[in-house]
Amino acid sequence: MVRYLLYDADCPFCTRVTEKISKRIKVRDIRIIPLKSIEGKKIVKNNSLENLDSIIYIDIEGKVYLKSKAIIKVCYLMKSPYNIGYIFNIFPKAILDSIYNFVARNRMKIKI
Repeated sequence: MVRYLLYDADCPFCTRVTEKISKRIKVRDIRIIPLKSIEGKKIVKNNSLENLDSIIYIDIEGKVYLKSKAIIKVCYLMKSPYNIGYIFNIFPKAILDSIYNFVARNRMKIKI
């Protein structure tokens, strides 16, 4: 099976972050796909994930992760020292998702 990372390609911030992440992922069995692409829409539909406005990570077993948990799972797949982001897994999902939501609300203004 393959891992999937689905992101908002209409968002410049999301696209840049995804480009940077893709160069640092140590596994090669991950497909990084825009949410609104034909393949992205098919994956979303096949996993009953319609009407989501979030980054989506689907692991090798088909388990779906959204928002901050998706980012943390991807951090785990990254080369050192970038995989240190996985340590944020110790924080409650509610706190991490509130940070994620803040960034998501302001993502069009963020320059990287």
